[in-house]
Amino acid sequence: MTMLLHNPRSWSLAVKLSLTLTAAIAAVGFMIGAVMIVQEWKRFHDELGEKALLLAETIAITAPKAILRRDNWSLYLSLKNLAMGRPGTSGIHEITTAMVLDANGLVQAHLHPADNPMTYPFSPPNASEKVLLKQAMGARKPIVLSGSGFTKDNFQEGIVPLFSDQKYMGVVRVRLSTAQLYDKAIDSALIILAIVFLFVIVGSVLGILVSRRMVKPLTAITQGLEAVGRGTMTEFSPIPVKEQDEIGRLSITFNQIMAELAEKKILEEEIAMSEKLVALGRITAGVAHEVNNPLAGLLNCIDTLRKHPNDKQLIDRYLPVIDQGLHRIKDIVHSLLVGLRIEESDETISVEDIDKLHHLITAEIGNRNIAVSWHNNVIDNLQVPGRLEQIICNLLKNALEILPNRGHIGFHMYQNKAHLIVEVSDDGPGIPPEIRSELFDPFFTTKANGTGLGLWIVYRLVQSMEGIIQVISEEGEGTTFHVAIPVKSHKAA
Repeated sequence: MTMLLHNPRSWSLAVKLSLTLTAAIAAVGFMIGAVMIVQEWKRFHDELGEKALLLAETIAITAPKAILRRDNWSLYLSLKNLAMGRPGTSGIHEITTAMVLDANGLVQAHLHPADNPMTYPFSPPNASEKVLLKQAMGARKPIVLSGSGFTKDNFQEGIVPLFSDQKYMGVVRVRLSTAQLYDKAIDSALIILAIVFLFVIVGSVLGILVSRRMVKPLTAITQGLEAVGRGTMTEFSPIPVKEQDEIGRLSITFNQIMAELAEKKILEEEIAMSEKLVALGRITAGVAHEVNNPLAGLLNCIDTLRKHPNDKQLIDRYLPVIDQGLHRIKDIVHSLLVGLRIEESDETISVEDIDKLHHLITAEIGNRNIAVSWHNNVIDNLQVPGRLEQIICNLLKNALEILPNRGHIGFHMYQNKAHLIVEVSDDGPGIPPEIRSELFDPFFTTKANGTGLGLWIVYRLVQSMEGIIQVISEEGEGTTFHVAIPVKSHKAA
C-alpha cells in the first residue's frame, strides 16, 4: 500500500483520471474566483474614488469665494460638516483627512487644524505624502490619487483644483479610508471562495463518477486480457455496452475478440482431448496387438503341454517358446512403465551421470568394430534434467542397434544460451523418407525384435520438457538426432 501511495505510475486509470479532473476543476474554479475577487476589489475601489472626488467637488463649489474673502472659518466648517455628515453633505464617510490649500500650498482649512494650522504651508509627514502633495498641486482637473497595495490602511483621495475667473486659486483634497472597503472585499472574497469551493466539490464528485463510468469498460477489458494471459478466457463475461462512443465501440470489438478467443480455446481443448484419445487408442491397440501375438502362441503351447504332460520332447520344445513370449510381454510393459515414470520425474542429475553412459555404450559394443566419439562440452557444475539421461540412453542404443558389426557413433552435448543441445549420430544405412513420418509412433519398428517404444518414449520425454527433437538423415549416409532442451538453472544449488 505504501508503494502504491508513493508511486503514482502504479495508480489505476480511474484514480488518475479522477485526480486530473479534480485538479482541473479546482484550478479553473479558483482562477475564476481570483478574477472575480480582483474585479470586485477594483469595482469597490473605483466607487470609493468616485465618492472621494464627489465630496471634494462639493467643497470646491464654495471654496473659491471663501478663499477670496479669506473666510477660513467657513471652509473649516464645510470640511467639519462633511466629516460629521451633517445636513447638506453626502452622508457618513470614513474621511481620514480633508484640506483646502491655496495656490502657494498654504493651508486655508484642514480637518485637523491642530496639526496643520491655517495660513501656514502644508508640511507632508513623509516622502510618499510629498509626492502626493506635488501631484495634487500640479493637478488642473479633477483626479483621484490612490495608495499602493491591497491593505486596510490604503486610501482613495479626490483632488479638485479651484479656479476663479480662470485663475488658479488652489486645491481641495478629500481622502477616504479603504478600511471598510477592505472588510467588504474580504467578505466578498470569502463568499466567492466558498461558492468556488462548493463548485469544486460538486464538480469533483461528478468528475469521479464520470471517470469511473468511462474507465469501467477499460477495467473489464484489462481483466479480460489478464484472463487471456492466465488461459481462463472462457470465464470472461461480455462487457455491457451502453454508449456508442469510442469506448463503446472498443468494448464491442473486445467482446467479439474475447468470444472468438473463447471459442478457439474450447476448440483447442477439444482437439487436444481428441488427440489424447487418438494417441491413447493407438497405444491401446498397439499394446493389444503386441501382447496378443505372443499370448496366442503361449496359449497354444500351454494347451499342447496340458494334453501331453508327460511328453519330455514337447516340454523341451515349448518351454523356450513360452519363456521368450513372456519376456516379450514383460519388455513391452516395462518400457511403457519406465517411460511414463521418467516423464513425470523432475529430478536433476550432474554432467558426470551423462558421461557414465559413455562407459555403458562401450561395454555393450564389446568386441565389435564400432568406434564412439564422445564430446561433452557442458560445464561440470551444470544440473541437467534427469529425463535427459533416458533420452540419450535410448538414442545411443538405437544407433548401436542400427549399425552392423562396424561403424561410428558420435555424441556431442553443449550449451547454447538457454538451451542444452544434444546430438547423437551414426553412419548407418540412414532412414528412408517414406517412414520418417512414422518414426516416433508407438510400436513402429523396423527391427526384428524391437518393441517400437524407444523413439516414442524419447519423443514424449522431449515434449514433456518443452524441447525440440529433429532428425537429419540420408539413405546410405547415416542419421543424426538433434535435441534442444531449455535449461532454467545454470548452476547447481
